[in-house]
Amino acid sequence: MDKRMKSEIGKLGIIGLGRIGIPVARAFLKSGYTVFGYDSRNEAVKEFTAMGGLRLSSPSEVAHHCQTVIILVLNDIQVLEVFSGYNGLFEGTDKKCSTIICMSTINRSNLESIAKQCEEKNIGFVDCPFTGGPSRVPSGELTLIAAASQEQIKKVTPLLDVIGKVVHVGDTPGIGQAVKHCNQLFVGVVHGATMEVITLARKMNLDTALVSKIIGSGIAGNDYFKLLSDSVINSVPSPGGLGQMCKDVSIVSKTLDEVHLPAPIFRAAAAYFQRAENLGMQEKEGADLIGVVESMSEKEDVGQHKKK
Repeated sequence: MDKRMKSEIGKLGIIGLGRIGIPVARAFLKSGYTVFGYDSRNEAVKEFTAMGGLRLSSPSEVAHHCQTVIILVLNDIQVLEVFSGYNGLFEGTDKKCSTIICMSTINRSNLESIAKQCEEKNIGFVDCPFTGGPSRVPSGELTLIAAASQEQIKKVTPLLDVIGKVVHVGDTPGIGQAVKHCNQLFVGVVHGATMEVITLARKMNLDTALVSKIIGSGIAGNDYFKLLSDSVINSVPSPGGLGQMCKDVSIVSKTLDEVHLPAPIFRAAAAYFQRAENLGMQEKEGADLIGVVESMSEKEDVGQHKKK
């Protein structure tokens, strides 16, 4: 990207410096951007400033300093707080900010409400959840599911090209979230099935690494299965956090209820995540769901033994 294009976009703000926010900030810093950031957690801010980011004290301050702001917080409550809470974005957008890109995965109704408020305030808004995970950020390979007017998409694409490929799914904010919910239905099922595959292999005393390699190279193999199974078997970082998956699965379940779709396969996988949430495992790695699956499997074994 040439210097003229960067100057037109202006300073970049990122709100949410977590599992995905930090690598996104790093990618923009490496591309020559001046990146301002905000997060309520001191450890996140410390990592951000150590790599060259400029800390600001609130979402409002980010809006004061930056023409374009990317939202990368975890859930609906955090997104709503970022926009409308004390020292939120809407308190600062009268100064500098002209475009907000919401990359968080949240309920569609909340996204649409925020988009409407932005429109009323004459702030450009892009609904842009993503798929691909932190590991794809450095190579710019995220799939960015963008819903906004053609004008807004044209404006933000040079910026977003740093971290991924923009797929324009519709002109109306909310459609991006809808598409992401479809994606997360599949991700949730693959996540649960991966844990079951490994548990089955262990119960049959098989080489789990070999089993996973064969499945990963077969017709049903996919990147998420490969990354997640590797994380379980070799104790390496997961492609996502368990708390994020619990949140996404809950959103998909709500969406399924709204459209009256039974989706029994997904509902079965969702039971694992609900169990993990009940056990307070939101801060764990995605691979830690294996413990839930194994525990439920052991209870099933005990039940079958008692019947005999």
